[in-house]
Amino acid sequence: MKIRFLVIIFSIMVFLPVQGQENLFKEFADAHKERAFCFYPSTLRMLNISGNPEFNEAVNGVEKLLVYTLDSLSIADKLYNGMMQNYRDSGFEEYISVTGGSYTASLLVSPEGSDMEYVGVFSDESSTLAFYLTGDIKWEQIPKMYNSIQEGDFINVLDLNLAKFEEHP
Repeated sequence: MKIRFLVIIFSIMVFLPVQGQENLFKEFADAHKERAFCFYPSTLRMLNISGNPEFNEAVNGVEKLLVYTLDSLSIADKLYNGMMQNYRDSGFEEYISVTGGSYTASLLVSPEGSDMEYVGVFSDESSTLAFYLTGDIKWEQIPKMYNSIQEGDFINVLDLNLAKFEEHP
């Protein structure tokens, strides 16, 4: 009986922090989103219509990817900076920080020894994306993959015209 109780408590304690970190992201993003996307390895590979092997290899370790396009208020007031600071305060470390021209990118990684989690924000003059990734991505494959991409190799879900799917009365 004690062993079952300990196993249940241990299981709950292992999964609570992971869900808590994702919830921190979702609470912010849900309040400031224009669109939301959730990808799993199979859906990520479906976007790769040309079958680019570098892409498939890079995303092989991804468990889940949440992508939110943020609304204009959060972009103008840079409200996402508060969310990113909350992650830093909880032990996430800066992995990438790039600012130049109209582009900004910030990527944080979960503390060493914990499950691999990444949270980031990318923005340019026209939009801002916030994302949360669980699992692992082969970051070293990104430049190789970027150089091998041709026009039409991928479905760009961020540019889909979702209005044509809405019902009109």
